[in-house]
Amino acid sequence: MKLSFATLTLIMLAHQACAQSSLLKGTWITPDQELIEILNLGRDSSNVLANKSLREDYFLLFVFGDTLSFQQIYTSSATDLKVEYVDRYDLKVVSCNDSNLVVKPVSKLSKAYFQGRPLLKLRRKEQVIDTTIIFEKMTYHATPAWFSPTVSLELDNRKNLSLEITNDFYKYNGNLATGHYTAVLDDGTYNQFIATLQNSGIRTLRFGNMVVNDSPEITIDIYFNGSRKYLKSTDVPRSASDLLSFIMSRLQVYPGLTALDIIDTLKR
Repeated sequence: MKLSFATLTLIMLAHQACAQSSLLKGTWITPDQELIEILNLGRDSSNVLANKSLREDYFLLFVFGDTLSFQQIYTSSATDLKVEYVDRYDLKVVSCNDSNLVVKPVSKLSKAYFQGRPLLKLRRKEQVIDTTIIFEKMTYHATPAWFSPTVSLELDNRKNLSLEITNDFYKYNGNLATGHYTAVLDDGTYNQFIATLQNSGIRTLRFGNMVVNDSPEITIDIYFNGSRKYLKSTDVPRSASDLLSFIMSRLQVYPGLTALDIIDTLKR
């Protein structure tokens, strides 16, 4: 069966889009915390854009040639939910390799979203590593939200970990019972924390100013290289997610934690 030129062109464009999306998949970031996170394509996709004001939004993503079309598709009661509306935040790919991505906002909405920036020069987040960071100590605090506990955690450069937790739902949320715990981290976990910190952009990291009522208030107080970084907000940007995830999923539930005292709040 012979294929028409138009059909061959469509097939080539489809292959190009797939190849490009595969190369672009992941999280890209600028020093100003502008962010592009590409997870998948199509009407069932979920991808993220963030600007330097730390506004973050979710989008569907489609690839048209050299253009990444981040879209929000919706209906309206004004048209009885029968008409589909599309807001396009289009970014033209100027250059791309495994480490760097340069895009140009080309639609009205994308130009406004990125505040008139002519070009965005991003780096793959996992490759943004600051090995000059010398960790000294960290204090972390999280207020409760929904069924999560109140957590106060301290870690120093001698690998000493201290955790105080108030957890009214410990039998259900997977965290420890209310009490005070201590541990000395093993080398592997400590080195992974240092690697995560060096990849966090901690020198320039910012939290947002919005009050997010359903989210815990997160406080991170980190000392490194003789300086201090203090962050506190319910509006925590996606660029900080790896660091927070490590604290919550690795340090907060570290297997070596030993209880100094435990108060079972379900039996009081």
